[in-house]
Amino acid sequence: MLVAGLTSSCNKQLDELRPHNVIFEDIQFDRPEGYSKAVVGTYNLVAGGAVASSFNYNDMLIFLSEAKGNTIRALDAEVNKNTDVFNYINSSTKDRSHTYEFWRGSYTVLLHLNKILGHVKAGETNAEILQAKAEALFLRAYVYFNLVRLYSKPYHQSPGESLGVMLVLDDKVSPELAPKRATVQEVYAQILKDLETAAPLFTQKKSNSYGSKYAAYALLSRVYLYMGGTVENPVANFNQKAAEYADKVIKEGGYQLLRDQAYLDYYKTNNINNKEDIFAVNTDYSQGLISNYFVMPAQINYTGGLYRPSPYLLNLLEADDKRNSFYFNNVTPGYPDDTRAVSKYMIGYQSLYGFSPFRYLRLAEMYLNRAEAYAKLNKDAEALSDINVIRQRAGLTALSGLVGKALMDEILKQRKLELAFEGHASYDEFRNGLPMIRNYKSGSSAELNISPNDKKIIMQIPEEEIIANPNLVQN
Repeated sequence: MLVAGLTSSCNKQLDELRPHNVIFEDIQFDRPEGYSKAVVGTYNLVAGGAVASSFNYNDMLIFLSEAKGNTIRALDAEVNKNTDVFNYINSSTKDRSHTYEFWRGSYTVLLHLNKILGHVKAGETNAEILQAKAEALFLRAYVYFNLVRLYSKPYHQSPGESLGVMLVLDDKVSPELAPKRATVQEVYAQILKDLETAAPLFTQKKSNSYGSKYAAYALLSRVYLYMGGTVENPVANFNQKAAEYADKVIKEGGYQLLRDQAYLDYYKTNNINNKEDIFAVNTDYSQGLISNYFVMPAQINYTGGLYRPSPYLLNLLEADDKRNSFYFNNVTPGYPDDTRAVSKYMIGYQSLYGFSPFRYLRLAEMYLNRAEAYAKLNKDAEALSDINVIRQRAGLTALSGLVGKALMDEILKQRKLELAFEGHASYDEFRNGLPMIRNYKSGSSAELNISPNDKKIIMQIPEEEIIANPNLVQN
């Protein structure tokens, strides 16, 4: 059904991945470089072409994640696709919600990846083909992890019974295909399998715009952290894994935390040769508009600057915190409290936003992951040491003596400050069994207190897909 509906468009897009003068799919994959070019084409889909929207795939991922949290305040008072997410309305129709574009865009990418993986022969030994396989597996895990976070309950809520998303794992497409939703546990198991299979297959040294062994380890750390239970009921073996994979990246990956002026300039530079970025997707101003929503002053372009840093987020920043520089004064008429805008996706103070990439995995997160995992393993001293690395890099003093709840509160606070506007908002609350609280009004929106057990925390599957596939169960 959905798969069949995408077949023609998927085949058209596969044509675009082929080398010049190549006509048939079997010729695309009859030599190693054909696999490499196909994978590069899939990165391009993720960066800009998979989603039929003014947002590209990663733009939409950031917005759908941040709009459900308490890091932003909306100036947008209209009823539209953006406020549908922000206000937890979660419509299922494509004219009122972003769900249609993101769901179909995700499965378009997955079909391309499965096409590549389906042509890799069992027992393949060619290094270039195995590199392409590794990157395709990494990207498949990346896409499925994003899907299961948005469309399914947190892992701690009965993962063996809760519905995840459709697991489409081969390249066979036909009108008869109508996949059921796998369980959350099954989807997470597939994500882990893909990443663990991919890691040893990486052989080529590429820039951090591509998947790599340590990008796979970094994503494994995050996935296991999401499986690691709540603050009140942690799961030791998963937190141990989260800590171990973060440790591998920190100690073996060759990455470095940017410091001093380099840290202040972090979001004014691209990811090439950047020692902190593990996996970052380059963007182009013409491909996406996420920066317009977070950055562009509304008085310059009325469609821009509609989502600003929330008073809650700004109040967490201490006076000496270097992360204050990631927000700049820009008073919008009629909204005297919204005095700052986000500078993470802009070039200096220009209304051009194609320079800073979408940073999906970076070294700072690995310290934060390891700190949280250690805290849930009752290794308070080790957790505090990691959190002090993040604090001191931001210009804050090291803390001492924090244990238990006070320590976990500081870890979650530093995650909020360090990773704001990078696609983590609300997940950190809900996966930890905590409510998402907005203690401020926003545009026409009231204060909110959303429980992690509220069915509104997950998106509706597009209505068109429910109609087309009788095996799909709606959230």
